Amino acid sequence: MRLADYFDAAASLYPRNIAFVDHGQHIDFAQAQRLVHATAHALIAEEGLPPRAHVAIYSPNDYRVSLLQVAANRAGMVWVSVHTRNAIETNLAVMAYADCDAVFFHSAFANLVPAMKAGLPRVRRFVCIDAPSAFGPSLADWIAPWSRPFVAPPEQATIPAMLQPTGGTTGPSKGAVHTNRSLEMALISVFETLGFDAASRVLAVAPLTHAACMLTLACAARGGRTVVLDGFEAGKVLECIEREGITHLFLPPTLVYALLDDPRLGATHVASLRCIAVGAAPIAPEKVKEAVRRFGPVIYEVFGQSECLFPVVAKRPEDYLLSDGSFDEVALASAGRAVPFARVEILNEDGSVAGPGVKGEIVVRSTMVMQGYYRKPAETAEVSTGGWHHTTDVGVKDERGFITIVDRKKDMIVSGGFNVFPSEIEAVILSHPAVLDCAVIGVPDQKWGEAVKAIVQLKPSCSESGESLKVVLAQRCKDALGSVKAPKSIEIWPELPRSAVGKVLKRDIRARFWEGHWRAV
Repeated sequence: MRLADYFDAAASLYPRNIAFVDHGQHIDFAQAQRLVHATAHALIAEEGLPPRAHVAIYSPNDYRVSLLQVAANRAGMVWVSVHTRNAIETNLAVMAYADCDAVFFHSAFANLVPAMKAGLPRVRRFVCIDAPSAFGPSLADWIAPWSRPFVAPPEQATIPAMLQPTGGTTGPSKGAVHTNRSLEMALISVFETLGFDAASRVLAVAPLTHAACMLTLACAARGGRTVVLDGFEAGKVLECIEREGITHLFLPPTLVYALLDDPRLGATHVASLRCIAVGAAPIAPEKVKEAVRRFGPVIYEVFGQSECLFPVVAKRPEDYLLSDGSFDEVALASAGRAVPFARVEILNEDGSVAGPGVKGEIVVRSTMVMQGYYRKPAETAEVSTGGWHHTTDVGVKDERGFITIVDRKKDMIVSGGFNVFPSEIEAVILSHPAVLDCAVIGVPDQKWGEAVKAIVQLKPSCSESGESLKVVLAQRCKDALGSVKAPKSIEIWPELPRSAVGKVLKRDIRARFWEGHWRAV
């Protein structure tokens, strides 16, 4: 079935269930379905939009983002995700590359619409999703003539449904095209892995235009409730968990660390939580232990990519918690095991599947894998060699099937002829209680070629001297990993640069140290 078919099934079963809570507004499934169907009618009736139009959604977190995604799917169109934290120039490049035909924008970004209209001549329609606007009709007015059920044609499983840009803050890079079939399998994987049902209550904090939308859409497809926040603030998140009885939450590791460091956590009732799904980057094992102590056995880790959605690999509490309450350290350090709907292996350099304990590239086969990169056949062929999706992540798989992500191929440091993978150094640094986050990179060095350098962000509550802490962290790494892998230098920054979805931007950090050098590695 299509995403929209799952949503209609939930609306049929639970019409009076609350589907979304947003700034005190409660929207039940019957109301949500009416908006979806009317929007689908309006999209198809809109003069000038092609049958499989590409529809961009340019908005902060708002319940209408999820409903527009469902509406585009109901109309047989393709939604294009736009990261609002990117510069407008970057997003113009993204939307131009994606051949967008219509743009739904939030009033918070109305000031950017003139630049969009000037830079995107292909776009036929701009609609403001939340308010009247001088730059296009409001969504409410635009769909008002179409308030009736939408009868969908039979599903076409292999037509595109979503275009997810894979670039960061510097350009459009590539866009992963997902079909009705791959989107459906991702929903099923989320259902099975994270345990959604009609009693589920998701707190949407991470951007709904990116990976977090999969939790919201999966929750809606099961008849559950999503509570929307338009940004992360630890106190508001904790208060919302307690007030709304939140069961599911998706966060990148850095925001989990921020919750753990907030003094209000101890006084917050969090017993409703069933799942904190951590994704976008690996979470340090010591932080998982701390999170289990503070939140209970509800910490999941999910691994995926724009190209294969998520989860294709998952780590559940039962994977790393032993019957006596202690931790299985090997499982804890891993990303988890392949979910039932994906085959995940480690590949040797010659393209053969590696045996247990052998380091190589992590590859995936699954219905969740994208159809390809939009208008980039050469790049699609390269990443699909041998019938596998090549993640460019380096990992090891053990006899039990646990996959440990060692690093990304492009992040590897070659220091004095030795291959050094930053993630294992970062794990040691993150185990120190004063550290909020860190990034380890290679910097130019006349003797070593590349020297290992750590950039550290401390917790706001840290009272230790920065200089003394550098010495402690360097020795900690040396004791745990040896002198080759220990950082040759450490810097403490007030903030690490991050992408629109909270990932630390190592390329931006590296650029500061490699500028003016004839090589970048």
